[in-house]
Amino acid sequence: MQAFPLDKFRILFPMFATVTDGIVLAVAEWAECYTSGRGCKCNEQLWMLITAHLLQLRLNAEAGNGGAPGAIASATIDKVSVSFQAPPAADSWSHWLNLTPYGQQFLALAKSCAAGGVYVGGLPERAAFRNVGGLSIRGGRLR
Repeated sequence: MQAFPLDKFRILFPMFATVTDGIVLAVAEWAECYTSGRGCKCNEQLWMLITAHLLQLRLNAEAGNGGAPGAIASATIDKVSVSFQAPPAADSWSHWLNLTPYGQQFLALAKSCAAGGVYVGGLPERAAFRNVGGLSIRGGRLR
């Protein structure tokens, strides 16, 4: 496990100044599970963003406003009835990340790190219609 950049985190996220270093480091250790193995040059930024996301969710829950699963569609007072709208995200991971601005930034940065294709071994001709030199495979003849 690498060391969490606590000093940089404190500079970039001053809104968590009241949270002790011990709590930040404990949440950061937990948050590393979400970012490890991504192979992105922005891993440190992703780690700090997901840590901020988890800390914000924690602060929201402590303030009593972290339990609602989404936007309220309707509410009834007598005989208490509350219904929620379906999450606006495509999947539960995106919905969970959209609960805070830090999660939204994490999602955007993670998507930019994952963009692009991956080439796995073999000859480049096997994945194309033409050879590397631009000629048709087998001289344009079927065999």
